[in-house]
Amino acid sequence: MNTHNPERIRQMMMASIDGEISSADEAELKRILLGDPKRAEEYEQLKNLKMMTFQTKLKEPAPELWDNFNRRVFTKIERGIGWILFTIGAVVLLFYGAWTALSELLTDPELAWWLKTAIVAAAAGAIILFVSLIRERIYLNKHERYKDVIR
Repeated sequence: MNTHNPERIRQMMMASIDGEISSADEAELKRILLGDPKRAEEYEQLKNLKMMTFQTKLKEPAPELWDNFNRRVFTKIERGIGWILFTIGAVVLLFYGAWTALSELLTDPELAWWLKTAIVAAAAGAIILFVSLIRERIYLNKHERYKDVIR
């Protein structure tokens, strides 16, 4: 075994600090550390680091923080579901209104089928774009970064 291998020495140091070193390796490590003050200093720094790591405790957040977090998560989920339902409802209502308004035109037997299809496609596109525009305006107004800035 090559005891002067820096990687092997570092492994022995870590095993010693973790309490997982054999007695033969422990004796070898002590001999190396006595002969090399630089390695002995590194070993002490590693021991101090482990001690500080185990003594460090994370500050527990206040219970109110968790309550606010849970409320925010549920609020985001609820609002997301609300927006989805609102969008679906608005699209359905606008489609119904468009169908009612265009039903006489679409049921005209003299009007070509491709023209009826084009009218339905244009109305459907306009409705979807209208709902999308309204949603975007509401979202941007709510999340405007500079709305309170006065020029």
